[in-house]
Amino acid sequence: MPVKVIPVLDVMKGLVVYAVEGVREEYKPLVNSVVCSSPEPKCFIDRFWELGFDEIYIADLDSIMNTGENWSVIEYAVKRGFRVFADIGRKGILKNNGERLCFVIGTEYLFYPQELKLICNRVSSLDIVEREVKFANTILPIESVLNRYRELGCWPQTLLVINLKRVGTMKGFDVEIVKLVRKFYRGRLVVGGGISGIEEVKKLGEAGVDGVIIATSLHKGLVKSTYI
Repeated sequence: MPVKVIPVLDVMKGLVVYAVEGVREEYKPLVNSVVCSSPEPKCFIDRFWELGFDEIYIADLDSIMNTGENWSVIEYAVKRGFRVFADIGRKGILKNNGERLCFVIGTEYLFYPQELKLICNRVSSLDIVEREVKFANTILPIESVLNRYRELGCWPQTLLVINLKRVGTMKGFDVEIVKLVRKFYRGRLVVGGGISGIEEVKKLGEAGVDGVIIATSLHKGLVKSTYI
């Protein structure tokens, strides 16, 4: 089956920024993308829509860091026609999902693994640093977290696995992690962080991935298609 490509917009202070290795305090406005010459979010949203993408992941970094919000960007993407995966931090737990708006609840916003029950049947991300899952107050091996999900008997509707350490690096996503997750989880699986290009996406698809979230490879023009 083809792998769905989902563009990522990291938005801070009203601008699209270049995200690298999850060090949010050091992100700078994106100025060298082949998609848009300006870091204005509406430009990217319009252009991705024109290119045929119909899903988009928007990380509101100000909301995540409790320094503000960029809700208008999320609203614009929904009105444009996108199905939006919105990451607004822990606040997303209290929000209801809509037909074209789903809030991504990352493990890094959960204080302990016991809170995994809060994201039952929702959209969630395993925020990993290589092969460990990051929580707000702890970090655990990925297999132990998958076992905890199984013990709860309740999985996310869509599960994203994001390697924070590889975001923006194009160092590749560890395919062995995909194989491990697929031993536990049968739902829609989306991965991201470090994806280098088309050939890698194909290999991830062969390993069982349904979708990928991509930023850098799109901005460099290495990935252009909605499906690979």
